Amino acid sequence: MKTGAIICEYNPLHNGHAYHIQETKKRGITHLVAVLSDDFVQRGDTALLNKFDRAELAVKAGADLVIELPVPYSCATAELYALGAVQILKALNIIEILSFGCSGDVSLLQSLASEELEIENSPRIQELLKKGFSYPSAMYQALSDTLSPEISELLTDPNNLLAFEYLKAIRNLNAPFRPFAVQRNSVSHDSPHPSGTFASASLIRNRFFSHQDYESYLPAFTAEKLAESARQGKTAEFANLEKIILYRMRIMSETELLSLPDMSPNLASRFRKAQNACSLESFLHSVKSKCFTMARIRRIVIYALLGIRKEDFQIEIPFARILAFNQKGTELLRLCKNRSTIPVSTSLAELRTVSPQAERFAELETNTAHLYGLAQKQLTSAETEFRRKIQLIK
Repeated sequence: MKTGAIICEYNPLHNGHAYHIQETKKRGITHLVAVLSDDFVQRGDTALLNKFDRAELAVKAGADLVIELPVPYSCATAELYALGAVQILKALNIIEILSFGCSGDVSLLQSLASEELEIENSPRIQELLKKGFSYPSAMYQALSDTLSPEISELLTDPNNLLAFEYLKAIRNLNAPFRPFAVQRNSVSHDSPHPSGTFASASLIRNRFFSHQDYESYLPAFTAEKLAESARQGKTAEFANLEKIILYRMRIMSETELLSLPDMSPNLASRFRKAQNACSLESFLHSVKSKCFTMARIRRIVIYALLGIRKEDFQIEIPFARILAFNQKGTELLRLCKNRSTIPVSTSLAELRTVSPQAERFAELETNTAHLYGLAQKQLTSAETEFRRKIQLIK
């Protein structure tokens, strides 16, 4: 047995993702774990399909066991997203290789990850963050001050930034697995142009919502699931939360805003000035500036709706929740039973009783399911969080 892992959103799972899984398995991986984002994702958005459907698609594409990345981390910055996922994989204590996509020289990224330890707490980084720069922008600027443009340019690609953060997290957590990079050569992150049967997830989502052709960029099982979910009104869209968002923004005090993760005084002031906006689009564009990215603003909005607090990131992730698995996944679960340092289960009701920290994370998952259900055309509630039967996928 040789175990590997992938950290993913699969929003939705497309041909590029299937290629990544195939290339990872060519490394000799016999059993593959996927840590999958919750229903709200890193760009500050709803996932197109719910996490259970995306987990099943991951297994059909070649994953053997799918574990949930809890919502505080799944809709966080690249740094926290990577940290949360690597934390779970380390706790499982069964992983040998972490595979990720990359469009640059991974050896350069590894050297950057080592040098970054000195940069991240430098006065220059702190100065830029206080001015309102996003973490990636501040890091890029700080690196540009000390390194060649060629090297710092690597971090302008979101895939390379994530790869960099995975390498950092492996180092900082002293995780026992080795990194393995699969080169992305056909389509860059968020590219508006397809290449053959490959397209970025953002292009596929845009084509889905505008009723244009997107099926050729997806495995048949993903296209089928998307079509079925659309017919049932179960695909989700951030815009469907417009009135809920506007209401929440209007009633939040400055103190409440400042308690949110990734919020700064300058950004809180912009939120307050925009609070009487009469559309979601006008609110978001009133807050946005050169220093404050749209993704950061949308993430903070999600934190506000879900009740996520800064201190939630100070809690070690207390459990590993199973979303899907196959026969090989049962073999991985037997390993986890003997080796994992955190509880592993399909049942949120069971996991929430483990500790006060677990109860808090279960509360956030319940909030997430309620909110995600309101982002769909066919409204649902959090009952699915507790009643969904996780069965072996053949």
